[in-house]
Amino acid sequence: ITSESNGRITLSTPPATTTQITLDDGTQVTLSANSRLEYPKQFPTEGTREIHLTGEARFEVAKDAERPFIVSSGKMQTQVLGTVFDVNAYPGNAPAVTLYQGRVKVGKAASPIEKEIVPGQCATLTTSGDIRLAKATRTEKEGWTKDEFYYDNTEMITVLQNIGTWYNISVICHSADLLHKRVHFRFSRNVPIKTLLNVLNDLGIAHFQYKDKQIVVE
Repeated sequence: ITSESNGRITLSTPPATTTQITLDDGTQVTLSANSRLEYPKQFPTEGTREIHLTGEARFEVAKDAERPFIVSSGKMQTQVLGTVFDVNAYPGNAPAVTLYQGRVKVGKAASPIEKEIVPGQCATLTTSGDIRLAKATRTEKEGWTKDEFYYDNTEMITVLQNIGTWYNISVICHSADLLHKRVHFRFSRNVPIKTLLNVLNDLGIAHFQYKDKQIVVE
């Protein structure tokens, strides 16, 4: 869904859908499900190229040394000149940036706190306002851009959050211990929810069912 007002465009994606767009400067954006991107129809000829993201997106930024590219996502800001990176900033989750090419600076909005990350790193803005750096598994992090759920030794809580976000449905888990179990799982995202739950049941870790428009895990 696209709307335009006062020279700014707002693009929103529905559940279980990704879309690709090209910005005025040539930057390529892949927007994930249940996400919203706000950007100017034309970037200014001087200053910064700033956009706002809620949700998840992959950016392949067109190089322009005179106009830094800034992604504002909640309380986190990511500044680059030209590079490839993902931003995950769904409401309720700690915003995170994963870098694949180039170098970026990640900071907290309206704060001097910032850190520079290099390819293969992920920066997360914690609830205390700190920026935590960690190693990122490229194959796992890139799964969503290839229409896959891809998890390699990942906590179940992350898997359930991502599935719930993709299909835009609530997830109820009746076992706190299960949330911290680690799983290895890879499957297409372009399937009905019941098909995916059958595959998860085959793992033998828990029982997954679709009930009253919710995922129930026991």
